[in-house]
Amino acid sequence: MKKIILHTTWFGSFLLDEGEVVDMELFPKDADVISEKKESRDRGEVLEEEKNLVERSGDDLKVTDERLSEFGEVVEDHGVVIRPDDHGFEEDLLQEALKGLGRKKIKESIDFGEHLAKAVDTIQDLNETINMKMERLKDWYSLYFSELEDRVGDEGYVDLIIEYGDREEIKDEIGIDGELTGGEITEQEITHFRNLARSIRDEKEIKNELETYVEEKMKEHAPNISALTGPKLGGELIAAQGSLEELAKQPSSTIQVLGAEKSLFRHLDKGTKPPKHGLILQHPFIHKAPKSIRGKIARSFANKIAIASRIDYFGGEYRGDKMRAELEKKIEKIKEQS
Repeated sequence: MKKIILHTTWFGSFLLDEGEVVDMELFPKDADVISEKKESRDRGEVLEEEKNLVERSGDDLKVTDERLSEFGEVVEDHGVVIRPDDHGFEEDLLQEALKGLGRKKIKESIDFGEHLAKAVDTIQDLNETINMKMERLKDWYSLYFSELEDRVGDEGYVDLIIEYGDREEIKDEIGIDGELTGGEITEQEITHFRNLARSIRDEKEIKNELETYVEEKMKEHAPNISALTGPKLGGELIAAQGSLEELAKQPSSTIQVLGAEKSLFRHLDKGTKPPKHGLILQHPFIHKAPKSIRGKIARSFANKIAIASRIDYFGGEYRGDKMRAELEKKIEKIKEQS
């Protein structure tokens, strides 16, 4: 069965067959309408012209845009040059449409993603600070009570020092028998231990509040990204670009390696192997997959994230569950073919 290719340009949608245009639906020669068509495509929506051509195609389709993946396999190159002047359109009309779209104020207030990015950056800073303080507390307190670290986790360690401070009281609380190896200290040292432990607990509470904030904001303002990546990873991707707007501008190839900039620079500078993934490696879709196919999965994942970010930024409809199901199906296909 031959495959018809569905391809959309700035001036219309076309069905292509072996290098020839076999059907088309041109857009009105109106800059405002063309602007609206572009905005709809940026939101990840399917145009009426595209739906009409799908209905008329009568063949198993291929498409040239991930946005249209529900209608067929996505191909990067359709091998046909479609010139606007061959269909009565001038480049000046495109420029006018783009200027009109640029003048339109998409966001009247600061992009929520800028606030989100700052929150994610703060969480990362707090993680570093908490880990550093925890290491310092254990190192210092072990001079007095080295056995405690092996008996409780970090949270219990902090809570016991805040509550009691004195090792004999902690020993009775958790049921340690026998002699302890640490040296004697004064009340002044115990005060410092407890103050340091309180600061760790306070910063953990702030971090937890910020993580809740990020999750809520992601589900409210970036539900499609959140559905694909989870709120945490989605927030980190937005933070890596500084805002949702900036993430929405990026091609999928850039999103795929966000967070792997050092490896990318080494590749460009010294010719080392290019990175196949960055932050998205932490997602189970990728890190649980065999290494041999992680690159392919990362490309498919990044493609969906790119679409989701544009939909979320431009206020498009929720498609997160559908896109995730499509992605899972694609990943299964990759695994079967490997």
